[in-house]
Amino acid sequence: MLRRVAITFFVLGGLACAAPKAVPPMNVSPIAPGPDQRVNVSHIYVVVDASSSVVEEFPGVKALTQSFVAGMPDGSYEVAAVSFGGYKRQTEDLRPFDRAHLREGADNLMHLGEGTPLDRVLSELKPVTEGSFGRGLVIIFSDGRPTDPVGRDLDEESVISAAQQLREEWTGDLCFHTVQVGDDPKGAAFLKRLSEATSCGSSRAAVGIQNVAGLQNFQREIFLGAAARDVALPGPDSDGDGITDDIDQCPGTPNGVTPDGRGCWVVPGLRFAFDKAEIEPRYHEHLENMVRVLRENPGMRIRVDGYTDSIGAETYNQGLSERRAAAVKSFLASQGIDATRVTAKGFGEENPAYTNETEEGRAGNRRTEITALER
Repeated sequence: MLRRVAITFFVLGGLACAAPKAVPPMNVSPIAPGPDQRVNVSHIYVVVDASSSVVEEFPGVKALTQSFVAGMPDGSYEVAAVSFGGYKRQTEDLRPFDRAHLREGADNLMHLGEGTPLDRVLSELKPVTEGSFGRGLVIIFSDGRPTDPVGRDLDEESVISAAQQLREEWTGDLCFHTVQVGDDPKGAAFLKRLSEATSCGSSRAAVGIQNVAGLQNFQREIFLGAAARDVALPGPDSDGDGITDDIDQCPGTPNGVTPDGRGCWVVPGLRFAFDKAEIEPRYHEHLENMVRVLRENPGMRIRVDGYTDSIGAETYNQGLSERRAAAVKSFLASQGIDATRVTAKGFGEENPAYTNETEEGRAGNRRTEITALER
């Protein structure tokens, strides 16, 4: 659910006397990697313009955002979102990709009005991106006419500077992809400059992706294509998972696996409820990729590592983590994976993947990770 918090899914907009007619989203299916492709992204930050200057276009912006969410590929990446206009914000905290959660947020986007302070929005992203690494995408839907919060002209250089600071503080590649709402030539030129603040960015008009083929081509480009795969990495990547060796915390990731931002094989989207070890039926689909990898590699043996957040006694959390790992092993067995190929181990609250200072971070730590064992 959208609420006022830090940053990530940005939507800029303004109020009008008569609300423009709603636009239905496209009927889009999630894109899927081809034989020689993979989703090589660790973090995504979506910026959507919902300011007064896009009042007429906002229904289309909302529909495009809903369609973008529907077409995002499954994978072990994190997503954050913010909608803004003036001083107003609707935001989603950074969390593991969850299509249903993002769809709810996109469905509840509102036109916020006032100015288009893109420089403030990008600066507010800094605390959200702090400590992140890997390959990040910043997707910006805007008319390209930045102002201060109350609508006065803004020096475009302040926005470019904010973007450059984000890029410089990011470990790995951070790519800005801008989509222009409307047809203002000056706005198009500015958004192109903004995308060029990073060497792997791109810029386009919204009209070109307001059909299924155009949108999915765009998403294939940024998630799977040159912008996400062919840009030179800053160092060697021995296991070929897209995370360079200097920051890869889980070397040896097998082919066919989409790692998280640390380079680790996780069950994408699977999170356990507080103090629970049961896998809810809605998460079964998140285990399908794991089953596929094991079927395609019949000689592979794995260890399922269970984890907890930091709430509770260490001894209790150790047992809880073991039960979570065992639950995943049991599910794999139910799908025909020989139990002798799977070892379950609990690590309690050790090695947190996220901060335990927030509810979102603790939810991310209630997880399982997969380690491929030597044959």
